[in-house]
Amino acid sequence: MQDFANGCAVITGGGGLLGRGMARAFAREGMDVVIAGLSPDGMAAAVAEVEGLGRSAIAVCTDVADAEQMDALADAAYARFGKVNLLCLNAGRSILKPVLELTREDWDAVLGVQLHGVLNGIHSFLGRMARQDDERHIVINSSMSGVGRADMRSLNAPYVTAKFATVGLAEVMGPPLAEQGIGMSVLCPGMSVADPSALRGREWPMESAAFYADNLLDADQVAAEVVHGVRERRLHIFTHRKGREEVLARHALLMRGFDQAERTSPELDPA
Repeated sequence: MQDFANGCAVITGGGGLLGRGMARAFAREGMDVVIAGLSPDGMAAAVAEVEGLGRSAIAVCTDVADAEQMDALADAAYARFGKVNLLCLNAGRSILKPVLELTREDWDAVLGVQLHGVLNGIHSFLGRMARQDDERHIVINSSMSGVGRADMRSLNAPYVTAKFATVGLAEVMGPPLAEQGIGMSVLCPGMSVADPSALRGREWPMESAAFYADNLLDADQVAAEVVHGVRERRLHIFTHRKGREEVLARHALLMRGFDQAERTSPELDPA
């Protein structure tokens, strides 16, 4: 997607930290913005920031886990702007608990937003976007939790499960959507915070958070990378450079599994 100007972006979770960062970034590129979420104050602030940058914005109260509400969001976006060029499925939720303490309700609450919310967005918007003839792109917000070491995130099992799933969803949908002229990206940030300088030296409860303690980024930095990634039609948008080390470490674990199999089960090796 090369030309953002005069396009329309829809952002779920648009009243949150990263949602507002992306709203500002897209507005600076000349886009109007639809802010979806459940935080009236956050959404109102995002709308004001977009309008302050000279673009139009509306807020639509939306629970992404509810398919009918996502359909209503699509209706509102097309009714107001007549098109959707950039769909950012950004809404998120996590519940931090030891695995043995997680309930069915915990799993449903997180997967309802993090996985089914993304699927609802695809179902509600993709058909209409496919019928447009201008530039279109979808960004699914996953995480380094979806490509990195799950063992570093034992307190966040439902979140990690959903993030791995959304990476797979983006990767499997990317090629067929490209044939329809629709770009697909999966955003995989590390730790994104309001003020990185204020958190230097803090002790973090999870190993994954501590891993990124020296590579904290704010929402505007992450959003700027999203703009670059969409413009370059990247499938994977990696914002935190520290993430390379984590991915390499994860793949080392996978290769160890192959090494073990080849050592203990030689009868399965090709002749």
